[in-house]
Amino acid sequence: MDGINFIQDLAVVLLAAGLAGVLCKRIGLSVIVGYLSAGMLIGPYTPPFSFITDVDRIQLLSQIGLVFLMFAIGLGLSLTKLGRMGMPTLLATGLGAFFILNLTQLLGHFVGWTPLQGLFVAAMFMVSSSAVIAKIIEELKLTHEASSQRALAITVLEDVVAVVMLTVLASQTQSSGGEANVGGLIATMSAFVVLLVGAGLLLVPRMFRRLEAKADPELQTIIVAGVLFLLALLAAKAGYSLALGAFLLGAIVAEMPQKNGVERSFAGMRDVFSSVFFVAIGMMIDVRLLLDVWPWILGLFFFVMIGRPLACGLALALCGSSPRDARRAGLLLTPLGEFSFIIAQLGVSTAVLPESYYPIAVGLSILTVLATPLINKHADSLLALAERLEPRWITRAMEAYHGWLKQLQSGQSSPLIWKLVRGRLVQIAVEALFASGLLIFSQQLLSALRDFGVGFEIDPLIIDYAFWGVIGLVVLVLLVALWRNIAAVSMLFAESAGGTGPLSAGMIDKGVRALAIIIIGYWLYLVLPIEELPVWGWLVIAAGGIGVAAVFSNRLIYWHSSWQSSVHDVFSAEPADARVNARLALDQGLSDWGLRLTDCIVPDKAAYAGQELTRLALHSRFNTSLVEIERNGHVITAIRPDLRVYPGDKLLLLGAENDLEAAQGFLAGERQVTADEDDGVSGTILETATMTNSPAADQTLAQLGVARATGARIVGIQRGEERILNPGGEHTLRNGDRLLVVGSLEELRTFRRWLKTGGTDQPTAA
Repeated sequence: MDGINFIQDLAVVLLAAGLAGVLCKRIGLSVIVGYLSAGMLIGPYTPPFSFITDVDRIQLLSQIGLVFLMFAIGLGLSLTKLGRMGMPTLLATGLGAFFILNLTQLLGHFVGWTPLQGLFVAAMFMVSSSAVIAKIIEELKLTHEASSQRALAITVLEDVVAVVMLTVLASQTQSSGGEANVGGLIATMSAFVVLLVGAGLLLVPRMFRRLEAKADPELQTIIVAGVLFLLALLAAKAGYSLALGAFLLGAIVAEMPQKNGVERSFAGMRDVFSSVFFVAIGMMIDVRLLLDVWPWILGLFFFVMIGRPLACGLALALCGSSPRDARRAGLLLTPLGEFSFIIAQLGVSTAVLPESYYPIAVGLSILTVLATPLINKHADSLLALAERLEPRWITRAMEAYHGWLKQLQSGQSSPLIWKLVRGRLVQIAVEALFASGLLIFSQQLLSALRDFGVGFEIDPLIIDYAFWGVIGLVVLVLLVALWRNIAAVSMLFAESAGGTGPLSAGMIDKGVRALAIIIIGYWLYLVLPIEELPVWGWLVIAAGGIGVAAVFSNRLIYWHSSWQSSVHDVFSAEPADARVNARLALDQGLSDWGLRLTDCIVPDKAAYAGQELTRLALHSRFNTSLVEIERNGHVITAIRPDLRVYPGDKLLLLGAENDLEAAQGFLAGERQVTADEDDGVSGTILETATMTNSPAADQTLAQLGVARATGARIVGIQRGEERILNPGGEHTLRNGDRLLVVGSLEELRTFRRWLKTGGTDQPTAA
């Protein structure tokens, strides 16, 4: 009977979501508003419309939806893309959380919160909703703007901040006011993430290759869904969120050639369960409790809507984003997410926060989710108003700081020693964290194996010996690799520093290695499960490990190199969605030019399918430029007039708002077809350049043949107050012109060289 009730609940949820979504689309609101409203209407707290009353089943629906949502977000933000976000994005996320923490503590001082209560409330405000922001970016067609990419990167990293804060807060409450080992907690979580990602990169690509060769798409989808729930479960069993495991699998799959097929297979489930998630969140809202605390909700709502954009915008600006991009991203980062509920629930359950704070968190989240789409629809007007109200000295200071950062970045060169050891240091950190995760969570793995062995009547002693033998071998491989990297870094450092003081290079090398041995010994003492074996057992294992390392060192090195090679193969196959991060290099937003980017898919029965671009004449008909074409997962950036378009091609168009709508209407036929949510369609980026004493000045574009010479295309010219969008061959370039150029990274580098020389010493590009 429970199964029938669950199916009934799922039917009610989907029908309510569909009807509410249609209604909100008609009146111009975000479908998220419709989903939340539908949940509030059919939930257990709104009689007589309480179609669903079982809170446990509501929680189950919410968790399933969250798993698929986070998997989809992980697919959109791969490990390569997260790596390319680099230190500025990590610093911006940390700085934003730091600013919000201090603003909230300042507020808590005036309203009478204790320090621990202020920490809980600040944690609620630190994290925005990845799912909501991704949906808003899709609906407002902001996918290709640098500010939206920054906002999405920040909100995904904020999920990591949420997990860290949950762990810290839980430890603070358990320590009964004592100081918890926050550094150890963060290190443990980092080890778990590296362990899960490392194991995933080792196993998942092999599994995908076998499935691709032997199984049909249906079985591949089923098995990937099984792995998805398994990794989410492992994250939960380790004491972290289901969302963390689901997101990490998505980020791993995003690195693989099969990513596009998996994304298409899961598109339907993503849409279904994203609606289920938001409706389930709405069903957990008790409207009557909201009415009792509405003054608090309203006051904190204004605090969040002002404080989060200011904190996140300032953090992004300090870390290198242009002031306008930083402010625009800050407006996107206002909706509070599901982690706010979890943090509030933890505070209430541990009696740190009063019971009223859970409805406060829910009400705040609802208001911010409702307000964010409306605010971002009018973002340009709000930003223009803010710029007019902002004191001139602040504007000049931010512009000067941003210009100084750009000058510093363009002229800075890293020391040679840092360039040589940087990669080795990253490998040392990853190998140490992987081994730490393996040892820290070994007891949980062993417990699961023992439970599994009971069903097959296997002697637990045999399981223990086999388990520790395998773990010991893997850790030994990592230790050998770790020592080789440490030895290489020590030698490079000694050669660099030797001879400049009283110490010789040999003495420095030996000193660094001795220090490394002490650190490794202390690290192993901290992470080894000492209580699992007697002291003599660990001494035997250590002696055996040293013997194996001495005799079979070459074999251990070979195994480690094989694993490194397989991981390198995954990352070297550049996925389509990783390339979009290059857009973060935009010097100016497209809004400065009155332009935007949009996607359009060629319908199956398009009348123009198979025709050459010269016959479509998009430039002359609609004043739009075709930037690139994505075909079967491959991106075509060399747009030639004789290139043909086919059904299923995804076209990336550049133009003004009205021109793009006209071009989309033509390309889509009777109905407008736009791309599904996809953060990574392009290897093409935009860049601005200024002509200064260029030999190419005073010549027309037709005479210069820019596209033939460099592969890049000039899509905008600004001359004083005059702007020429999508210029034709008859337009002339002049010194002082500000050019908007589109092309790949290599094409843009060629264009910059060409601009300085006028093409006199540049080879003609293919």
